[in-house]
Amino acid sequence: MVRRFEQRPIADEVLRRVLEPARHAPSAGFSQGFDFILLTTPDEVEWFTRTANDPSDPEPFPGRESGVAPPVIVLPFANRDTYLARYSQPDKIAFGMDKAENWPVPFWTVDTSMAILMILLGAVDEGLGAWYFGITNGEEEVRRVLGVPPSCDLVGVIALGYPAADDQPRGSVFARRRRPFEDMFHFGRWRSEDS
Repeated sequence: MVRRFEQRPIADEVLRRVLEPARHAPSAGFSQGFDFILLTTPDEVEWFTRTANDPSDPEPFPGRESGVAPPVIVLPFANRDTYLARYSQPDKIAFGMDKAENWPVPFWTVDTSMAILMILLGAVDEGLGAWYFGITNGEEEVRRVLGVPPSCDLVGVIALGYPAADDQPRGSVFARRRRPFEDMFHFGRWRSEDS
């Protein structure tokens, strides 16, 4: 994850190549209930940064420091109503998933998360840096100003841009190590550390 960005724009054709894979993310019933708002101008990014910045957050917010803001902010939204409408159609109604409470897992969030990952991978393929993060401040104002429908949930934020030369990994990447393969993947049945 990149937290400091060069102050240069992303060409439109590059941005489209980064975003295109999200259209191909899997979705329950091919509902495709994910939407994205792109903030691509310095004024839009500055507004978002000012609105969503939580001064008490210990992690530097993209753009809180002058000269390191990303040129693009992507706001991914999971649209629950798109899934409920899809599962109300004749070929899906028998599943009984036309009401949100009937879903054992909210696939609108799961599918949007997969689309987010596709964007993050697309950024890597294009030589860009990305930072996926959540906000703890200003979401209601962001939703209101951007006209987001009530059935859509913000599923984090993606900052995109070219990594600044002085951006260095820090934090948990150094303090913690990846879990061993054998501890994470359980073949045949759950295996505890004691067994």
